[in-house]
Amino acid sequence: MDVHGPPSTRGLQIADGFVRLVEKTIIEYESTRRNLFSFFSDGLMDNYFGAQDHLETCLQSLHRAILYLIRLRRLGFRQTDGKPFVPRPRDLEILSKSVRSRVQQIRDASEHLDKDIINGQIPEDAEVAIHLGWQSVKLVDTEIRYEEISGWLGQLHHFAVLLSKIELVVGCRATNKTKGNRVADVHVERA
Repeated sequence: MDVHGPPSTRGLQIADGFVRLVEKTIIEYESTRRNLFSFFSDGLMDNYFGAQDHLETCLQSLHRAILYLIRLRRLGFRQTDGKPFVPRPRDLEILSKSVRSRVQQIRDASEHLDKDIINGQIPEDAEVAIHLGWQSVKLVDTEIRYEEISGWLGQLHHFAVLLSKIELVVGCRATNKTKGNRVADVHVERA
């Protein structure tokens, strides 16, 4: 799929940053799953705490990846048929206001949790980290099902794959006059 947009260094930086964040988000989600499955099988709290840590990082990266995708949409990249590369929020669940709001709420609550604990703003009987249940994650008043996170990651991954396709072009420049050898010229282009 060819993507056309303003040829800018900023656009490439945002595309590369987006791809990196999506990869990070997926890795952290998979690490969460591994730790959580280990906890369910062996009951060691260390695995549960590890799963909490990985999910917190996953949700922070998910929030950032969404911001990058919004920025890519605003840059006006288009497919070869003229359609926007990134659809409107009403046509892409991950960009919907409700999803963005829920991800930001849980991310913000996670970011401010330490301060809230230290300042006594959390009830003494409350769980002091992200609660990982069988089917969902919850922090404060926000709950997100694993099924939803997985679906959103699939949507982000779709765009990351398209943006990370490259074409390796190998050619030869003129002969090196001092040694009589041909010099290879290799560069990478986005497909």
